[in-house]
Amino acid sequence: MEDSAQAKLTAGAVNRLNCLAVALFVGGLCIFAKLVSLQVLQHSYYSKIARSQQEERISLHAPRGSIFDRNGQALALSVPADSVSVDPRQISDLKVATEMLGNILHLDQRVLYARLQTARDNHKGFVWIKRRLDPFETERLKAVHLDYVTFTTESGRHYPDGQTASHILGGVNKDEVGAAGVELSMEKALRGRNGEERLVVDVKRRGIESHLDSAPLPGTGLTLTIDERMQYVAERELKAGVEARHARSGTAIVMNPYNGEILALANYPTYDPNKPPVEGDDPMSRFDLGVSVPFEPGSIFKVVTLSAALENTDLRPESPIATGGGTLVLPGRVIHESHHGFGTITMQEVLERSSNIGAILIGQRVGREKCMNTRAVSDSVRSPESGCPPSRRACCAR
Repeated sequence: MEDSAQAKLTAGAVNRLNCLAVALFVGGLCIFAKLVSLQVLQHSYYSKIARSQQEERISLHAPRGSIFDRNGQALALSVPADSVSVDPRQISDLKVATEMLGNILHLDQRVLYARLQTARDNHKGFVWIKRRLDPFETERLKAVHLDYVTFTTESGRHYPDGQTASHILGGVNKDEVGAAGVELSMEKALRGRNGEERLVVDVKRRGIESHLDSAPLPGTGLTLTIDERMQYVAERELKAGVEARHARSGTAIVMNPYNGEILALANYPTYDPNKPPVEGDDPMSRFDLGVSVPFEPGSIFKVVTLSAALENTDLRPESPIATGGGTLVLPGRVIHESHHGFGTITMQEVLERSSNIGAILIGQRVGREKCMNTRAVSDSVRSPESGCPPSRRACCAR
């Protein structure tokens, strides 16, 4: 009997051990399956979640290329400036934070509070507070040591000469993207290429260490044909002339007559590209009148007519031109001088006094036939397309 009882106890113990072993095996198998699922099957998914919690990707702004005048004087350059952002989820009291940030950064507290509250309600972890602070604001804000504030170094566009050459340079928007002038037309060359780094953060989103993925590539610097000193003088004299004549606007262009380079291009009214436009500004102040606004050239073309005469006829600056009493009758129309008749004047005076009749009489002296039968010139100055010298090409095309 004792042997039988002992055998039953032994069999029961074995069964329990077997059940425990099976349970441990099944439990271990479940754990192994879960590990396979986490580490293999869903590795990419959970790695992405972990990176979103532990890392932040920060774009490294590429410095915008500088713009210089023909003598190397900087007309536009990018300087480093601090921008401020916050994570609304880390702010315990929005009203207190709004009051502090608003007072230091001179912001409308009601607008700022609404932005932060909206961002928190939408579970957003990033809000720009103010971009490109001045050094005084940066110093004051760093002195209060707010944990939820993040400083980001960006670059701000600066125009050292203020209004000088403002219409030529144009300007940039808040993201430092060209908005007008050379800044817009040469945007691709000036903007460079941004870099990127990964920042490892703690539970309060504070940076621990960073890893550079790609370095920023600065934009290309540009050198204009503009002479900064000549540009300043042109703008000063244009302003004086417009104000003296009580005109609405004015334009002055200074060109090198030997190669066509623009040395100065001034417009009035003007503006300071360092300052953003505000309500009430004169919209015409930002128009590049000398480039974008069409106008009738009028007497400017008299220079072309007289140049053709000097090259193709025996007329010289001292040659007399009988302009008469101020009226010239032509087939189909009558030409008048703008003010009064000049009588007989020299060719030079035709240009000086802008005589309409004198210019027409000189143009008749040139004539189509004389233009077409101009003596031959060397191949080095002929147009490869038509065989006509570049200086006479407009005449030959008639």
